[in-house]
Amino acid sequence: MATEHSDVLLLLTDAFVKQGEALHDVRREVFRLLAEEAWKVTMRSRHYLTAQCLDMPCDSAWMVLYRYETDINFLNATSLTKYVELQVCCIRCVY
Repeated sequence: MATEHSDVLLLLTDAFVKQGEALHDVRREVFRLLAEEAWKVTMRSRHYLTAQCLDMPCDSAWMVLYRYETDINFLNATSLTKYVELQVCCIRCVY
């Protein structure tokens, strides 16, 4: 009796694993198709990126961060080290 229950449990587990693998493959294929369709729509519309979409260089997020935020925030955003910051300060003083 215990072996029959074990056999049934093994069969159910095998079916569950196979279903999970098949579901994973289907989800991946659906994602690929959605991404491909979005890419095609983007390529069909010729106005997806124009100069009007871009910020003025002086108003860009990097310039605002550079001008108005602290040095620590700028270093964190750019992943620069303190040594590089000192070099930038030296160069900035020259120019």
